[in-house]
Amino acid sequence: MLSRRTFVSLAAAGAAAPRLAAAQPAIRETAPSGQGAPTTSFYEKGNVRIRYREVGSGFPLLVTPGGGLNSCIAKWPTAVFNAPEEFKNDFRCITMDQRNATDGESTGPIPVDDPWGAFADDQLGLMDHLGIQSFSSWATASAARSP
Repeated sequence: MLSRRTFVSLAAAGAAAPRLAAAQPAIRETAPSGQGAPTTSFYEKGNVRIRYREVGSGFPLLVTPGGGLNSCIAKWPTAVFNAPEEFKNDFRCITMDQRNATDGESTGPIPVDDPWGAFADDQLGLMDHLGIQSFSSWATASAARSP
């Protein structure tokens, strides 16, 4: 039976991604946000630090802003569709900065042999950190609207 980590890694990278580092204690700076204002926190594992934001309540929805390797929370206000803002009344929206994205605050080495596996590890590691076993995901295209 495939673990959810293996399944996502297979889908994202075409092969199972090895774990990048042994499990380390994670850091959480704020509690989940509920229906109030978004809360921004950091999740850490080894030498990787991931900035994430939560808003809303309900079934967990991992929303990924457009930008590919530069996908980051800062992209939402200029996105064609601001998923956390639109879905926060129906879902617990979780979004994050991609590792080393321009304008983002997530950091860590990107292994040359499996970069997409590392990004999948970041997403699944964050869900594990938040205690989320089941979630849906939604990603935007990288288009931005004009001001």
